Amino acid sequence: GLHTDGACSGNPGPGGWAYVIEWPDGSIEELAGADPATTNNRMELTAVREGLRAVRRRIGGDPSWQIVVRTDSQGVINWLTRQWKRNKNLDLLTAIDPLIDGRVSFEWVRGHSGDVWNDRVDVLAVGAYKALQAG
Repeated sequence: GLHTDGACSGNPGPGGWAYVIEWPDGSIEELAGADPATTNNRMELTAVREGLRAVRRRIGGDPSWQIVVRTDSQGVINWLTRQWKRNKNLDLLTAIDPLIDGRVSFEWVRGHSGDVWNDRVDVLAVGAYKALQAG
């Protein structure tokens, strides 16, 4: 599974994003980043973009794989599945669109509910923007 999260201190304000990928062989890949002036939604979407890019780098065009993107952002799911009208963050949405095909599905996870991977990406995202703020 691909677990993603974004966090912001103020909205807009300094923000962080993170993903964790659980690969089928049991290995774990994680990455986080930060932006000095952003919004929570931009960080949530950046986490999905970066996570799906990492998945694509490893699996290429292999038609046999399936990936579930797990996020606590209902907005991310609704914008990326086009359930909601898109009027902001179009640069990120159009960058993510080509990374989504029949092999990608989405699952909403309640935030801060004890889901170990959701908690992990939250810690990574918050840590990324705090490190940026600390300079």
